[in-house]
Amino acid sequence: MLAGVYTGVESLRFQEWPKPELGPNEILVKVRYAGICGTDMMIYAGKHPRVVPPRVLGHEIFGAIAKTRAPAESKLKEGDRVAVFPLISCGRCVPCREGNAHVCEKLGLLGIDADGGFAEYVKTTPEQLIPVPPGVDDEQAALVEPLSVAVHVVRISGFTAGDTALVTGAGPIGNLIAQVLRAVGARHVLVSEAMPFRRELAGRMGFAVVNPLEVKPAEAIRKLMGENFVDHVFEATGAPAAYRDAVQCCKVRGHITFVGLPKSVPEVDVLNLVFKEIRTSGARVYTPKDFLVAISLLERGAIDVKSVVTDRLPLKDIEIGLQRMHNPDSSLKILFSL
Repeated sequence: MLAGVYTGVESLRFQEWPKPELGPNEILVKVRYAGICGTDMMIYAGKHPRVVPPRVLGHEIFGAIAKTRAPAESKLKEGDRVAVFPLISCGRCVPCREGNAHVCEKLGLLGIDADGGFAEYVKTTPEQLIPVPPGVDDEQAALVEPLSVAVHVVRISGFTAGDTALVTGAGPIGNLIAQVLRAVGARHVLVSEAMPFRRELAGRMGFAVVNPLEVKPAEAIRKLMGENFVDHVFEATGAPAAYRDAVQCCKVRGHITFVGLPKSVPEVDVLNLVFKEIRTSGARVYTPKDFLVAISLLERGAIDVKSVVTDRLPLKDIEIGLQRMHNPDSSLKILFSL
């Protein structure tokens, strides 16, 4: 089969690669779409500590079952359209035993610890496949994985209908968080984004937006809402200034959810966190239920995932796609088709 194979720092080749062979309780998926994630860019730059080349990258995967060796009682069958849940958990550590396998102490991922979806075929277990209903088209289904990140963020934050929110960052995840908030009944959502392309896209989608380099988000909140603070802040950039904005804009006893990954240990105004009794939490990846919720939101048309897709390329152009991702002010989400 043909695959996009990471062979070393800034080297990813479209080449022949062995087709996966199935063992017991494994399923072969014919990939239809795979998306590029920031993690793939980290691997491409040679900055991911676990990836050993050669490795087929890609963990945002949608396709159809080509062959199955699942047990007879499995409901999955050849031809079924499926979104791939790419996490690999050990099942033995304390988080796994307590029902938190998505934060397994030895958490692995397709495209990092096993070959991923930048290929004609990918091998999975039955537990890693989430059926996609007819009401969700192929391109929408290709974005179930990043949408599930946004769903997980909102679900664990304690957000309730009628709350207000600030989202710092309008990249793919920040944009989708804002969309999920709107879908579940947010009274106001303000999106803070410095990059014009991303900010303008969020604005066209009907969100109130602010350029934090020109206007303080706290001032924008007062102008938009007539209030001094928001109930929730969702930090999706990892940028140092965004941590300051998050604490300043969050109300007394409000909640900040940290999603973005900082490049260095950030400074956080702990004094104000304490004085305002702000609750904080981190959000990492997703659970199978988040996939189900994401698919349900897509099925009823509550989320416009296609709006974040800026480039659609055949897999043979994988290096072109990776190069385009280096310009975040013109590319947002790139999908490869097979």
